[in-house]
Amino acid sequence: MVKRIGSMAWRVEVSADGKLFALGVRADTGREYEVLLGTADSTPILTDLLNEMARVHRSLPPRTFAEGAGPNHPRSLPLQPLATRVEEHEGRPVLVHDFGGTVLKVSIDPDGLGRDLARHRTA
Repeated sequence: MVKRIGSMAWRVEVSADGKLFALGVRADTGREYEVLLGTADSTPILTDLLNEMARVHRSLPPRTFAEGAGPNHPRSLPLQPLATRVEEHEGRPVLVHDFGGTVLKVSIDPDGLGRDLARHRTA
């Protein structure tokens, strides 16, 4: 699968056994960089990346996207995990999304999640 944004692109390949995947990134200069990841490494790398993004953006105003850009792009679709469950981590509920080789754990506020879901049910 190859995704393209302007002159930049990235390619994702997953081996048939699901044990190795590659992320290839092509820069504006035309150079391509490839990162090979094993499924055992994928969760810490993804978690570290998202935690760092959240840390940086916590002090900034909420990000807005132009029409047709970012999450508003027509081809931007929600991810569909293989399984979703709720676990507990340090006394707090955690939403666990299992994508096969990668497991993403997201801390949740049950009251806030309940309000948001109720708002979508009544809309």
